Amino acid sequence: MPSSKREIISVDPMHTAKTLVLVYMCFSLPVIGLFFIDAYLRYGEIPLFVVLYGVFLNIVFGFAILWLACKVYNWVAAKFGGIELDLKEIPEEQ
Repeated sequence: MPSSKREIISVDPMHTAKTLVLVYMCFSLPVIGLFFIDAYLRYGEIPLFVVLYGVFLNIVFGFAILWLACKVYNWVAAKFGGIELDLKEIPEEQ
């Protein structure tokens, strides 16, 4: 089957960061939860403020870093070329 090469030249930082921060949270929230459990076992209590602040900062910093990474990718792709994909047609199953 013939294949075609495509290149990702730009990604939308807002849309990509919103989407990927949700994926990031799926993996980071269990880890944060383990830290909170450890802190509770050591000190006997965790203020609600600390829990909410920890989750909030994780979301904000995750979004900011992903947004910045998209901006950097767009700059690099404009200067040196983007990621190349080699795509092929897949026949529909009947």
